Amino acid sequence: MTDNVLVIIGNGMASNRLLEELGTDHPYSQIHVLSDEPIAHYNRIMLSPLLADETTLEAITPHDAPWYEEHRIAIHLDHAVSTIDKSAKKITCMNGNEFLYNALVFATGSRSAIPPLEGTDNRSVIGFRSMTDVDAMTTRLAELEHATVIGAGLLGVEAAVGLRSRGVRVTLLHRNPVLMNRQLDETASQLLEHELIARGIDVITGATPQRLILTPAGDLAALELTKNGELITTPTQLVVFATGIIPNIELAASAGILTGRGICVNSKMETSEPNVYSLGECCEFDGTTYGLVAPIWDQAKVLARRLKTEDTDKSTLIDYIERTHLTKLKVSGLDVHSIGEFDATDDCEILDLKDLVDGVYKKLVIRNNRIIGVLCVGDVADSHWYFELMSENRDINAIRGQLILGQAYCAAA
Repeated sequence: MTDNVLVIIGNGMASNRLLEELGTDHPYSQIHVLSDEPIAHYNRIMLSPLLADETTLEAITPHDAPWYEEHRIAIHLDHAVSTIDKSAKKITCMNGNEFLYNALVFATGSRSAIPPLEGTDNRSVIGFRSMTDVDAMTTRLAELEHATVIGAGLLGVEAAVGLRSRGVRVTLLHRNPVLMNRQLDETASQLLEHELIARGIDVITGATPQRLILTPAGDLAALELTKNGELITTPTQLVVFATGIIPNIELAASAGILTGRGICVNSKMETSEPNVYSLGECCEFDGTTYGLVAPIWDQAKVLARRLKTEDTDKSTLIDYIERTHLTKLKVSGLDVHSIGEFDATDDCEILDLKDLVDGVYKKLVIRNNRIIGVLCVGDVADSHWYFELMSENRDINAIRGQLILGQAYCAAA
């Protein structure tokens, strides 16, 4: 039997999901997964509970050695890739090991986008993307008095909450006046800010970091920022940047594969090179790159079908299609579900319900009697129903008066 080998570069969530979708009936005699990390795959979504000491690395490691063996998968840790020879279909790792492939998948993920400010090359400046970052924080807990988290998106908020739960004084700094501004509006942001302050986290919005100030010995001493035109210096011993991500495309680009902001793929997750594919945070489809889990799960399903299908029989292939996903978050004890467009324009109608004392906020954005956006904070019981109405493009005019109260009220009307 001729060897049929699949090589996957990367051992993150996209890679793991692809392996699960491929199952045991895949056509490959061997799948090699090349990881630049020294530890087995872990669920990166759980880094915040891990930082908060609410779980363990073992608990967030989904598969054991027998599972990989059953699926004909070999995991190669500490195998950062240095070069790819497309003509020979050969991969060379920095440790000198080489792998031949019949099909190749880039699942190289992304890295933290750390702005080029003065002092950001200091060892006390980190991102929040990996176990290495978590280890860098936890190993300093005993000596750490204050940490600053820059960027109040989901990861930034989670990092701030995790550090605060370990007894560290934390300042959360955000350039936008609205926290998690990609998922929340101003009212929802106020609810979240209230929860964060109640936990003892200092929140500064509308602020821009300027530079990091070091001691003569080279240790981090303070962060300099501007807010409303005023220059402010805040003492701190650790800075965590959560200001976005940069897709890891350098390896693909050096191999002559088409890249933009990410590794360019078509609807079958195929790159510009035959038998070479990409998915996850490193890829770019139709000008879009990815940071949330739901679309990456869709990509894994599409790519698994492609990898399991002979080139002579493409009738079973499916296309990756951009879909509106229900985004579910749990932030600082608050459940947050968001869907679609929740920033209204002039041709939209807003239905909302606010109980700021109990931390409940529901907002529906309506256009032409159809739901186009949903934001639920605190009370998320009806979010799936709203998502169903939105996905089916249902006319809601008959239940408009009760809609914001939820499915049970509409059924009884």
